[in-house]
Amino acid sequence: MKQKTIFASLAVVMLLVLGACNKTKQASERISGATWKVTTLTVNGVAEEHMPNLTFEDCDIYGGASCKGDWKYESYHAHFIWQFREKADKFELSNQSDLEDAHGGGHEAEENIIQCQNFSGVYEVKERKKDVMEFTTTNAVGFPGQTVVMKLEKM
Repeated sequence: MKQKTIFASLAVVMLLVLGACNKTKQASERISGATWKVTTLTVNGVAEEHMPNLTFEDCDIYGGASCKGDWKYESYHAHFIWQFREKADKFELSNQSDLEDAHGGGHEAEENIIQCQNFSGVYEVKERKKDVMEFTTTNAVGFPGQTVVMKLEKM
């Protein structure tokens, strides 16, 4: 009887772990390999002037390498890494560019990199659908303690 109870307990734990992994994998696969338009980008309800497109490179979340992406506004790019975690209830975006990466692109190229840096952070996932995602945080790098909302639509 004791062995059956232990086996049943282990089976339940494994199902819970697999369920958590499956949510993270499913969310990652949904966003991976696609370009998403930022339709809402606000700080304490005030909208950003420039709305970028985010391209998420194909990524095997269990492959060991960081998942990479491109923050693009017009012809200006900033690079970031990203991941879903905690059963896909959290989404992390982290800028990987510095101002030297602007490559003589002028003020606009630098502003794009700064925007990517400022909006880097760990977000709560508020909506996770096939073509729409919404994230919020109060811990964005450039806006600590302020409410940031980022809403994406698949292009």
